[in-house]
Amino acid sequence: MAHDISLPDRLTLLLVLGILAAAAIAFRDLLWVVVLSASVAVVILPIKRHLGKKMKESAAALLTTALVCFIAVCSIGFIIAVLAQNAAYLSQIVQGILTWIGSAQVEELGVGVASADLAAWVDSQIASLGDWAAGLASQVPMLIVDLVVFFLSLYMFIYQGDTLAAEVTASLPPRLRSAVKKLTATSVNTLYSIYIVHVGTSVVTFILAIPFFYILGYGHVIFYSLMAAIFQLIPIIGPSVLMLFLGVYALSLGDIRGVLLAAFVGYPIVCAIPDIYFRPMMMGRRASIHPVIMWIGFFGGVAVMGIVGFVLGPLFLALAIAGYHILLEEMGQVKEAA
Repeated sequence: MAHDISLPDRLTLLLVLGILAAAAIAFRDLLWVVVLSASVAVVILPIKRHLGKKMKESAAALLTTALVCFIAVCSIGFIIAVLAQNAAYLSQIVQGILTWIGSAQVEELGVGVASADLAAWVDSQIASLGDWAAGLASQVPMLIVDLVVFFLSLYMFIYQGDTLAAEVTASLPPRLRSAVKKLTATSVNTLYSIYIVHVGTSVVTFILAIPFFYILGYGHVIFYSLMAAIFQLIPIIGPSVLMLFLGVYALSLGDIRGVLLAAFVGYPIVCAIPDIYFRPMMMGRRASIHPVIMWIGFFGGVAVMGIVGFVLGPLFLALAIAGYHILLEEMGQVKEAA
């Protein structure tokens, strides 16, 4: 039976849409926080469902949110602590490389670069980093508000997410309901690949990097392993940049052993194995978007939407591709019925 929307129903629909639009405009500065919390909730809802079998739904949602908060705070605190403790060491490495580049031995090879120019460039970059840190410090109050809104929204999405999805799906016509279910499955699989697989691969990289950097013998094992894990979060680039940097640093020290280890041990174990073996293994059959499309979504999303584009970019592309396939199916059914 065809659905006919009467005039009062249309007015009600317009009123509701107007209220939603007004709320989105009023809270536009926090909208990205809510969207990000919703995407995280989609991925961790299985934890709440499992806990919900043993306790009340509200308690399960609160415990799941607290677990996410604990992991996030501990991870960020650990990263900041390690980077802060090794800031002087990193500066020493950079200065050593600059001295080597400007040395007479390198100039004899015909690849000499003015060390003064490089030092000035590095100093300008450090000054820019200081300005960025000062600007970030001035935004601390707003960042606290963002975090509060994020975790409160996360709790509500975890607590009411299944109910909300069921209500919306049940209100749709059967044919549209099927398309929405397919789009929902695509969204869940894409978000799973962004959060669980991406972060999981980074953790595996950190674990594999520890024995390699211990054998390399430069000390600061946790610092190097953490940098490899952080670089693993950057699509395409990955920890290969770190291995290249270490290769240059080893050359500046005259350590041929270090160069060979970085090229023939570090790169295969720290860079290649996580991407070639662990990432596909964690994805299983849940891959709903080609890796190249995923990379386009990462970089294009960040360029257009900022940090939230890291999540929304691949998600929108995955939904566009899924929508394309749904449209083809609909056209095929119409063709068969004709």
